[in-house]
Amino acid sequence: MTINQTMNISRESMNNYQHALAVVSQNLANMNVDGYIKLRADFATNPTFGDGTNVYSQIKGLNGASISQLKSYADSAAANAMRDANSEAQYYYTLGSIMGQMEKISNELGEDGLQASFQEFFTAAQNLSANPTDPSARRIYIESAQNVALKFNSIATSIDNLQEQLVGNWEQPATIEGSDIYMSVQDFNKGLERLAELNKQIVVQGEQNASGLINERENLLKDLSSYMDLNVEYKENGTVNVRAGDIKLVSGAQQHVKLNVAAGDADTPAVMQVVNMDGTLVLSNANEEISGGQIGGILDIVNKSDDGLITISGLKDKVNELANAFASEVNGVQMFVDGDMQAMALGSDPITGEQILVPSTEPIFNLGNPITANSISVNQNVLDDPNLIATARVDTSLDGWEKNVGNSDNIVQTAQLRDKKTMSTFGGDNNVTFEGFLTYYTGEIGLQQSDIAGKFETANAVNQSTQTNYQSITGVNLDEELADMIKFQRGYEASARMFNVANEIYQVLVALGQ
Repeated sequence: MTINQTMNISRESMNNYQHALAVVSQNLANMNVDGYIKLRADFATNPTFGDGTNVYSQIKGLNGASISQLKSYADSAAANAMRDANSEAQYYYTLGSIMGQMEKISNELGEDGLQASFQEFFTAAQNLSANPTDPSARRIYIESAQNVALKFNSIATSIDNLQEQLVGNWEQPATIEGSDIYMSVQDFNKGLERLAELNKQIVVQGEQNASGLINERENLLKDLSSYMDLNVEYKENGTVNVRAGDIKLVSGAQQHVKLNVAAGDADTPAVMQVVNMDGTLVLSNANEEISGGQIGGILDIVNKSDDGLITISGLKDKVNELANAFASEVNGVQMFVDGDMQAMALGSDPITGEQILVPSTEPIFNLGNPITANSISVNQNVLDDPNLIATARVDTSLDGWEKNVGNSDNIVQTAQLRDKKTMSTFGGDNNVTFEGFLTYYTGEIGLQQSDIAGKFETANAVNQSTQTNYQSITGVNLDEELADMIKFQRGYEASARMFNVANEIYQVLVALGQ
C-alpha cells in the first residue's frame, strides 16, 4: 500500500464517519417526532485493485470502504402487525361510538319512552272499560293512542337521522355526499393516490436515498389501515403493493381503482363499489371485501346482519315489526267481527237522539301494508269523534243489543292486549308481550354495547402493544444513538490520525529527496 493510498483511504474514511455522524444527528433531531423511522448507515468494502494472490498484492490493492446505503429501520412484519391491530382497534372504536348513539335510541324504547307510552295507553283502556260512555275517558284513550304513534314516529326519525349521518338516505342518494362514510372513502382514495406517488418517487430516488419518503409512506399506510384492513406486500425495489381483500388497490406507482359508496336498499343502505380511475364500474357491491377499520365498522353496524349483531337496519326492522303488530292488534279488536258477535261504537238514535250502539267501522290506527314506525298514525276520524271507539262487543242476534251502551267487553279485550304474547324474540312462536319485546331488545342493545366496549378495550391494548413493539424497532433509542456517535467519533479520530501519520511520512520522504 502506497502513502497516497493510505492518505486517500483515510480521507474517505473520515468522510464516511462524517456522513454516519450526520445520520446519528438526524435521528436525534427527530427522536420525538411521532412516526419517525430511524436510519442507519451501512458500510461496505470498496473493490480491491490487487493483481496477485499473495499477501503483499492483496494489501497493495486495498481500496478502503464507503457507505453503501442509508437504510431505514422499517420492519415489514412489525409494520403489518401494527396496521392489523390499528385497523381492529379503529373498527371496535367505530362500533362503540355508533352503539352509544343507538343506546340513546333504545332509551326512547325503554321505561321513560315507548314503554311508558304503552303503559299509559293500556291504563287508559282499563279506565275506559270502567265507564265506557264517559267522554273524558274516551278522549284520554284516543290521545294516549296518539302518544304511542308519535313516540314510534320519533324513534323512527332518530334511527333515520343516525343512518343518514353515517351513510345517507338510500331513498335519497344525494344525501350520501354529506355522510360520514362518504368523507372517509374520499380521504381513503386520496391516501391511495399519494401512496402511488410515493412509490414512484422512491423508485426514482432509489431506496437508499429515499428515507424521508419511506418514512412518509409508512405513516400513510398506518393512516389508511384505520379505514379498513389492508394487505401490504413489500417489494425489492422499495415499493409496496396494497390490497383490500381481493381488491388490488395499488401496485408500485400505479393506483388501479378507487372506492365509491352508493345507495342500496332498506336492508343494505350502504354499498361499497369499486371503480376504475376513469370512473367505470368494476364491482357493484364490494361490501364482502371490506372489513375492519372505520369504513368496515360503519358498514357492519348500518347494514342488516346475519351474525346476531343488532345493526341500525335490524333495529329499524324490529321497531317497524313492533309498530305493525301493536297497531294491527288494536285495530283487530276495534274492528272485531265474528258471525253475530261484533265490536260496537257509540251512536245516536235518529229519532229519539239517545245513545245507542252502532257497528264499528273505523280503525284506531290508519291502515298500512304493513304499518311502520314512520307511518303509524291515529285515524283522524276517531280523533275528531271519540264515540267511534268500539268499547262494546255484543251479539247482534239478540233483541235490544243496540241499547247495551254500558257494555265494555271490547275495550276490555284491548286492555288485555297488554298481557297477550303477540311478539317473538327468536323468530318462532310468539313468546313475549309488547312491553316484553321492548325490554328484551333494549337489554340486548345494552349487552351488545358492553360486549363491543370490552372488545375495543382488548383490541386497543393489543394495538398499543404492537405500536410499542414497532416503535422499539423503528424508533430512535437515545442510548443506541450515543453509542453509535462515540463509535463514529472514535473512527473519525483514528482515520484522522492515520491521515496525519501518512502525511508526516510523506513530508519526511519529500525532505529526504531534496
